[in-house]
Amino acid sequence: MTKKFLLIATVLLVHTAAARAQQSSPVPDGTADAFPPAYAPPPGYRAPAPAPAPPPSAQPYYGPGPTYGAPPAYGAPPAYGAPAYGPPPGRYPPPNYYYRYPPPPPRQVTDRPFTLGGGVGFGGLSWRDQFGNSNGDGGMAYTFRLGFGLHPGLILMYDIEGSLINRNAGTISQTAHLAALQIFATQRLFLKGGFGGAEVVQYDTVSKWGGAAMGGIGYELIQGWNWSFDVEATVTGARYTSNGVNETWTNWSLVNFAINFF
Repeated sequence: MTKKFLLIATVLLVHTAAARAQQSSPVPDGTADAFPPAYAPPPGYRAPAPAPAPPPSAQPYYGPGPTYGAPPAYGAPPAYGAPAYGPPPGRYPPPNYYYRYPPPPPRQVTDRPFTLGGGVGFGGLSWRDQFGNSNGDGGMAYTFRLGFGLHPGLILMYDIEGSLINRNAGTISQTAHLAALQIFATQRLFLKGGFGGAEVVQYDTVSKWGGAAMGGIGYELIQGWNWSFDVEATVTGARYTSNGVNETWTNWSLVNFAINFF
């Protein structure tokens, strides 16, 4: 048994020493831990020859490439300076609605398409015949008018001018019916004149008709939106022929106060 153990131990020692000697043997480059040499082809092995290149005639010819001209010359880029803004605006004015939505112009006070008016005052009546006889008395004057505006400041009127006096416990009156024009010389001052016919009535029984003419002047003291109040003076003369005798009757209004609506 002892011999068998010694034999096995001897064999193990021999194998261990041989393995160590193989691991520590030098390699051709002098390194002890180099890898085993690479695989080498067996003796007599020849590598295959490379494939021959194709002849020049077999290669495709694409011709020369396109020719591009010189690139365009661009000028220098524009110079962008700082924007020049004016001074900041101040407070904006309120919008002017008159020019944006203009209202119609105000109506002139002398623009009267339609006029209706009348008044009373102080006046008188006188007469004169062809022989130079004359007489006259003071009394009451009255006026009435209906007008149509032809133009601002120009009115065509049907105008009535008359006077009434008392004499010998009776009354004598003359009333003229006239087609007249009233012209405003200013915004308040006006002139008027007309022609027509007149009737004189004596003591409520005797009446005569004759041609008449009138002239007058007036001033509007108050002017409202559609009314006015004026003072005026007129003179109206009429000529009558009765029993071969010509007579001239004249009625006047020294101060007439009239109100007009238009």
